[in-house]
Amino acid sequence: MARNTLKLDTSGFDAVLQRLDSLGGDTHAAVEEVLTEAAQKVHDDTVAAIAKPNLPRQGMYSDGQTMESIVTDTTPRWDGDVGWVPVGFDFSRPGAGGYLIKGRGQPTAMRRVQALYQIYEGKKYMTDLQTQMLNKLWDEVISKSLEG
Repeated sequence: MARNTLKLDTSGFDAVLQRLDSLGGDTHAAVEEVLTEAAQKVHDDTVAAIAKPNLPRQGMYSDGQTMESIVTDTTPRWDGDVGWVPVGFDFSRPGAGGYLIKGRGQPTAMRRVQALYQIYEGKKYMTDLQTQMLNKLWDEVISKSLEG
């Protein structure tokens, strides 16, 4: 199972989602669509980050088990008011995903891939993604308001 999840907590967004509901929009469908799009972006960025030129040891880890361990299931799930989708690497499968994200810490050992580190460990990437998701929900509310 992937350790990383992309979450969208809708509990503080109640008024907006109620407005969307009252305008005839489907809040769960809107949140799921936003989560699916964001998860697909993370997936595409992850695949791009493990391209051979970005990797240690001449791209030894760009295909095979590591490529196969990237999560491809972008089906949203719900825990109460929190919609989430798994992203990243499935660490129950063999592959070098975790090492490529964090590196091993030794000067001669595998070094982290900076693009993966920014996606999974850096705050800016996920903060920007969360902002984009919330903006898309706002856009949905506005478009439904203009229809009605």
